[in-house]
This record gives sequence, structure tokens and C-alpha cells, in this order.
Amino acid sequence: MFTTQILDQTTDVYSMLQKDRLKTELEVIYRRSDFRNMTGAISLLQFIIESNLQTTFSETYKLLLIIVTIPMTTAEAERFFSTLKRVKTFLSSTMSENRLSTLAMLSIKKRMINDIPKFNESVIDLFASKKDRRVDLIYKNCT
Repeated sequence: MFTTQILDQTTDVYSMLQKDRLKTELEVIYRRSDFRNMTGAISLLQFIIESNLQTTFSETYKLLLIIVTIPMTTAEAERFFSTLKRVKTFLSSTMSENRLSTLAMLSIKKRMINDIPKFNESVIDLFASKKDRRVDLIYKNCT
């Protein structure tokens, strides 16, 4: 069984959660063996989604979404700011915030981007098609 102290602390921090409804939903989850056999928040969230129980367990669903999106450590946030500092030193500080955050995200997620076939060529083609430039920027494969 879960403790009401943790429930109180959780609903104090996340005021959008309805305490009484969340308590009822968690009591049902803790009583049922098919829920109790879940190993972690992600598997429980997947089960709720696959079983189409989002409206039945609406408060638990909200809480699980919060849990799975909060990073376990601050490493990713620290990595983001470290990358942001590097990107900002290479580029003008007058750059728009949207462009800066996009470049930082590209730098952070470079492994994922490297797995996308012909990503660079697609970006260059998209950029070249936007408006006329002084230099022809169409990517030409020389092989």
C-alpha cells in the first residue's frame, strides 16, 4: 500500500492533480495483481495507453506522464547548457532565440541526426529552395 504522506506531497507539488481521485485510482491499482506486476512507471503507462484506460485512470495517467518526462539526473540539462555555450561562442550573440535553440538541439542530438539518411543534403535542399541567394547552394554530389 502507498503512504498518504507521499500522496500529500505529490499533490502539493503538482496542484493540477485531484488528490481524492488520484488516491482512489492508486488504491485500485495497488489492489489489482495485473497492475502490481508492472515493473516501473513506463510499463504502467504503456499498459494504460494500450488498454485505453486514460480516461478511467486520468489522474494516474497525468502523474505517469510527469514521471516519465522528468529526467532522472540533471546530466541532460547540463549537457544542453554546455552545448548552448559552445554554439553561442561560434555564432553571433544577436542571433534569434529560436535559431539558437534549434542549433543547440541539433548539436545535442547529433547521434540521432547522423542516423537519418541524407540529412545534410535534405537540409541544404530545403534551405536553397527558401529564397534567392547570391551563391547557388544546391548540393551537388560530385561522385
